[in-house]
Amino acid sequence: MANGIPAVLLSALAAFAAGFPLAVAAQTTDPAPAEEPAAEPAAQAAAEPADAPARRIGIIFGGAFEDFGVVGPLAGARKTRMAAHYEWDFGVRPYTGAVWEERGMDWDRFYPTALALADDIASRIKPKLVRDHRGVVLYAIVADPDPFLTSAILSPKLRERFRETLGDRIHAVLLERNRFYLFPATGGVLADFGPSLVEEYRRASLPVSLEILLLERDAPRVVGELARETSESPFARDPEEGEGGDR
Repeated sequence: MANGIPAVLLSALAAFAAGFPLAVAAQTTDPAPAEEPAAEPAAQAAAEPADAPARRIGIIFGGAFEDFGVVGPLAGARKTRMAAHYEWDFGVRPYTGAVWEERGMDWDRFYPTALALADDIASRIKPKLVRDHRGVVLYAIVADPDPFLTSAILSPKLRERFRETLGDRIHAVLLERNRFYLFPATGGVLADFGPSLVEEYRRASLPVSLEILLLERDAPRVVGELARETSESPFARDPEEGEGGDR
């Protein structure tokens, strides 16, 4: 006992005093600042200036039911549109007439850049070839998340890639923006798959049209349309005659 205080009590007080500064430090340390919540994509998009620079510019094929500000010439088309788009941080947008003018665009200036993008896409796509029991290619399925995928049909490189399997003349059906089909233009293969293609089109989340485009030497042109009703002929318009005659 020291100065009348039991030794056990002195030992306890010493232990308490030793631990007390740490306890105080732990209690008085400022808490870490809370992280700011990530901005919602919609809010980010709203904050983006309308004249934000485009990452890529190109063509996206869409349906006539869509509202496009700037469209290019597509021979024979009734329900398919070849629309000018630009890509920014939050996806793609169709050019409006106002933005088109503000950026000093015209089709002659725009199209070579769009075609260069189409060439790039046509070079790197990975198509699925569907064959019959003899190993003969019936058609090709081209699918890719690139929003400019459908522009690949404008590229001569696409025809070159499929010349040996589908022939010199190819029919393209752009059911939706991220998936299209290629068939040989001769042999009537497309007619056999018309009803199933129509059903797939009806289920598409980003449908384009049921029109049939002919890919040949010149620019693609619409030469027919798949029939929507099973009671009709497989083609609502003859893909061999087309709009105003094809051959």
